[in-house]
Amino acid sequence: MKIKITVYIHQQKYEWEDKEQYLVYSHKFDDTDYRQYICEQEIEIEVPDNFDPRAQQIAALEKEKQKVMADYQKTVTEINNRINNLKAITA
Repeated sequence: MKIKITVYIHQQKYEWEDKEQYLVYSHKFDDTDYRQYICEQEIEIEVPDNFDPRAQQIAALEKEKQKVMADYQKTVTEINNRINNLKAITA
């Protein structure tokens, strides 16, 4: 399936870089001392007819779930350590 999208082309060069880069974004950035807007273009891209994002979405959610569970376990461990320290002080 072919779709048309509008892209925004910018030139970017940081002071420590030797050469500028030309970058394509889905939105227009304001000009800065290191990045300048050049132009807007409509391009056509080919997306596979059978593209189904669900497997990638599930993988991202599984990864997020693992991080949340690890953060939770770390917090519980820290709270338990604080409780144990308070119990040791009163013993």
